[in-house]
Amino acid sequence: MEMKKILVPTSGYIPAKERGDAIIDVAKRLGADVIVVHIRDPAHIAPTTKESEGWAALKLFEDKGRASGVKVSSYFATGELLPTLKRFSEEHRPDLILVGASTDRSIAQWVTFELICDCDVPVLVMPQDMSHLI
Repeated sequence: MEMKKILVPTSGYIPAKERGDAIIDVAKRLGADVIVVHIRDPAHIAPTTKESEGWAALKLFEDKGRASGVKVSSYFATGELLPTLKRFSEEHRPDLILVGASTDRSIAQWVTFELICDCDVPVLVMPQDMSHLI
């Protein structure tokens, strides 16, 4: 099976910076385009969290994709995390969803578990610390 599109939800600039190179590398190796989405869930994100973090994460992926020759389409959405992510999956029909694991945020773990259980698309979970791979 040839990969065409990878859906990548990002929770903000720091996680995008930590995993961006590895994610773009996976897409490049698979010959896939990246659809990156930052979903701001008001129910789970502190009011002090800056919206600009989401936009910065999207720009980071766009820049990394451009530098590596990988097509990146980016989206910013507001809503409940899992339903919004499922909607993006249904709309964009990716061949793979690539998410980052988190050891210190229960929300990311919950979303990852629910996504794996409820999604018809294969889900690849990347480790939190990618430094040994880059």
